[in-house]
Amino acid sequence: MDGESSPDKGLEKKGDEKVDKRTLLAWERTILAKRRTFLANERTFLAWIRTSIAIMGFGFLIEKFSMFLWLEVKKFHMASSSASLEISNLLGVIFIGLGALVGFLAVVRFIRVERDIETNTFRPSIVMDVFFGIIFLILAAIIIYYVLNWQSVLLIMRRP
Repeated sequence: MDGESSPDKGLEKKGDEKVDKRTLLAWERTILAKRRTFLANERTFLAWIRTSIAIMGFGFLIEKFSMFLWLEVKKFHMASSSASLEISNLLGVIFIGLGALVGFLAVVRFIRVERDIETNTFRPSIVMDVFFGIIFLILAAIIIYYVLNWQSVLLIMRRP
């Protein structure tokens, strides 16, 4: 019996059934892969939340910049159009709102992907990615417009 192999060699007993070690190893690898996928989804979610906070912070900065403009106008007794201050204020509020929207959509996406991973039905969503891309293109266009028109704000703030 020394040279003979046992019919149960390579099998482990689990309850009343015998399971192949390779099957157990494959099962463990599958569980580890699923855990890595969940963690990757969480990292992506946190990246979107950081982006949302950055957009809202930038909006807050722009909004407070309108207060700075107002103080400068008062300090030098300059005549200015309240429109330039309102535009800066409105632009800041728009950025804060878009940042909040990105954060909300990140939560929705995280929950959907988490559910899809759990049920093994994950399919990448091009709609959300395109939507986020459009939001960032809009933000870039607003910033470019704001920077290019900064000289017009300076012209509005002239001495009487």
